[in-house]
Formats: sequence, structure tokens, C-alpha cells
Amino acid sequence: MKRLISCAILAILACAAPEIKKMTPEEMAERKKEAEKYYSIGAEYLKQQNLDGALENFNTSLSYDSTFYEAWIGIGTVQRAKRDIVAAEEAFTKAKTIDPKRSKAYEALGDLYLVTDQYDKAIQEYKAGLQVDSNFTELYFGLADAFDKVGNITAADSVYKKAINLFPEDLGLRRGYGRLLMRQGRYQEAEEQLKPCCLRFPEVLELREEYADVLVENGKYSDALKEYEFILNQKPDNVNIIIKIGNVYMRQKKYTEARKQFIKARDLAPNDALPHIYLGDLNTRQGNYGVAETELRTALKIDNKLTAGYVLLGDLYRRQGEEARNAKKLETAYNHYKNALAQYSTVRSGDSYYKYASTEAERCRVIINKIKEELWFQGKKVDEP
Repeated sequence: MKRLISCAILAILACAAPEIKKMTPEEMAERKKEAEKYYSIGAEYLKQQNLDGALENFNTSLSYDSTFYEAWIGIGTVQRAKRDIVAAEEAFTKAKTIDPKRSKAYEALGDLYLVTDQYDKAIQEYKAGLQVDSNFTELYFGLADAFDKVGNITAADSVYKKAINLFPEDLGLRRGYGRLLMRQGRYQEAEEQLKPCCLRFPEVLELREEYADVLVENGKYSDALKEYEFILNQKPDNVNIIIKIGNVYMRQKKYTEARKQFIKARDLAPNDALPHIYLGDLNTRQGNYGVAETELRTALKIDNKLTAGYVLLGDLYRRQGEEARNAKKLETAYNHYKNALAQYSTVRSGDSYYKYASTEAERCRVIINKIKEELWFQGKKVDEP
């Protein structure tokens, strides 16, 4: 009896089970064609920054071919743009699982981890990608950047050198390496990397500007001015370049020419804080302290988060303090140093000016204590806050 029931159940199940129809090669080709069509539409939407339209079409593409590698990459790219990191990671990982011999998913995951500060994971993905395809230069960029982010400059340096040795004609690699060298203050090496890029693409103004910046740091002021002037001929109202030209003149102590450039920049962009910053610095160097303070205060009124303004005010007061101390005007010097200390102390850890500001702040504290001792011996007491 039990055997008869079991057979009956099996018969029912056999009847209920859906019949799986095997697609013909023609049908598979047609579905693949449809998948590619919707993927292309999605890619076009992505170019237009229509993220929802792109996502809809990538998903439709996958409904025709769930193993379509590019569609999974597209979905990951959209989700990253939407800041859904988990969904982006899942999509890129799915692509990598579908075809682990293609390097794009490794780069995409590495880039995702890089922008989310998961540097160890990023390094792991870039390295794995290079094991798959050692000719994919974007992986070298990413790996070097990740090493740079964790402070392993030696490793970043090594990655760029290896990549440039493999692909000496890849100017993108040279430009990336040049930027790294610039940040490290290795200006001569940076010039060597950026020069061939600039010669190959002389019309790329951003590249010429980077090259000119390196020339300035290497003290090649005439060459730098030629580069800046070339850019200015193309974009006469480029305030940033005008300021940089003024800065070159200021470095050469050609203060009259520098002032003309900074005033020109200020007139072109009255709501830009930087021309006021440079005019403040210039006037401090010339001893025009009242004018300098006015310019710096104006800059900070425009942008109260501009750290350079507080640092330069600190320099301004410190310099006045030095002059007053040399003139034996100790009480005046004391007040100037106290003002300088207050300005330097506004700079917080992590800021690019922090090391300089903290060093000068400590120097001010030492001098303030010395002045207090000198005043005490003279029978004078300074007011403490």
C-alpha cells in the first residue's frame, strides 16, 4: 500500500514539474543581442548621468543574460554614483565571479575601496588585477595611489617606476608620478616626468600649469613665466594664473610687478579671497603692516576657513614683534607676539599649515616668556588674560 502511495506522489510530482526547454543556439544569440542592446542604452544613460535610466536598462540587459559581465560592471558603477557602497561592491564582485580572468572588476573594486578609505582591500584588489592583466595601466595608478594614501611612499614610488619602465610612452603614468613627486617636494624629478608630457601635449593648459608650477619650485622663473603667459594668452581672465605670475615676481623680489598682478587679480575677482591673501603677504614683506592686515582681514571676511590667512596674520604680528623687540620696545613686542600666537593657534592638526604654525607658535611662546623675564627685571609686569 505504501509503495502504491509513493508511486502516486512521484507521478503527481512528475506531472507538476515544469518542463525546462533548452534554447536553440539561435534563441541564445537573440537573447544575447537583446542584452547588448539594453546594455548600450544603459551605458548612454550613464554618460548623461541619468542613473535611474542606466540602472533600469542594465537590469533589463541581465534579464536576457544574467552572466553579462559589462552589465554587472555598469550596475556597480551606478550604485557607486548613488553612494550605495554595498550594492556596488556586490555588483563588482559578481562580475569578478563571472569572469575572474578579466581585470576591470578588480580595478572597479579597488577604486571603490580606495574612495571609502579601505586601503588594504584596495591594494589587494589592484594586485590581484595585475596578476590577471599586467598591461592594465589603471591598476598601476590605483595601486600607487593606495600606497600613497597609507603613507608607503617607497612602495608607491616603486609601482610608478615599474609601470613607466614597462610603458615608457604612457604619458598618463608620467603625469601621475610627477604629481606624486611634487607632493613629496622632489621637484627636479617631477620636472623630468612632466616635461615630456607638456612637450607632447602643448595645448593642454592644465598640464602646462602643473609643469610651470614645478619650474617655479626649481627656481626656473623665466621658463615658468613663459608657460604661465602662454596659458594667459588663451584665457586672459584666469585669476589663478595671474596670481601665480605675481607670485613668481614676488619670489624674485620684483615687488612692483608682483603688486600689479595681484591688484589685477583682485579687480577681476573682488569676491575671491586669494588676491587679498597675496597682497597681504606682499605688503608684510615690504613692511606695510597696516595695509597687509587690512588685506588679510578682508580675505578672512570673504572666507573665514582660509587657514593661510591666519598663518599670514601670525607672520605679520611676529615680524612686528621682532622689530619692536630689536628696538627694545618690549611691551609692544610682547603684545605682537601674543597676537601672533593667537593666530597660529587657530590652525588644527591635519591642516597642511599645521607643522609650520605649531613650530612658530612654540617659538612665540619661548620669546613671550623671555620678554616677560626681561620686563620683570625692569620692574614691569605684563597683563595676563
